[in-house]
Amino acid sequence: MANISMTEDQFHVLVKDFFAKKSARKLLTQQENIAIAERLNEKVSLPFLSEAKEHAVLVKTILKIDNYLYEQLPNEIYELIHNLDEGFDDSEAAQLAARLSKQAHDDINLPFLTAHVEYYSITFILTLLINAMREGSNIQHAIAVTQHPRVMCDDFPFPDLI
Repeated sequence: MANISMTEDQFHVLVKDFFAKKSARKLLTQQENIAIAERLNEKVSLPFLSEAKEHAVLVKTILKIDNYLYEQLPNEIYELIHNLDEGFDDSEAAQLAARLSKQAHDDINLPFLTAHVEYYSITFILTLLINAMREGSNIQHAIAVTQHPRVMCDDFPFPDLI
């Protein structure tokens, strides 16, 4: 049996991250959030709002899902979005997507969106973030891949690492 070695300071950092204030429960930077919102905006339209307000709603939607993933996944896993060297293989990513997608669709309510747009938005954002957690990928790569024409083809949500 392996011994778990952790200093008191390391343990306090872990506990602090785990019990972070709601406003700190996010991993996406402002630039990453906006880049994802731009990709989502290519697929989703909220015709009842001006473009500026639509963008704000999309950013808030991504913030909500970022917060949700922070609460559902250990940071050591969620932080894979910023790591090229570690991550899930295709099978592990697909399993996480299947389990997390079902749970997220049950837990996240966006009543200001139609059911179709809500479903698509949650699926799109989760898929992009899980793609970022794949080995050989990160958030910048996952955002870039969403621009690829195959993203919405048969092998969506896990296109080859291009």
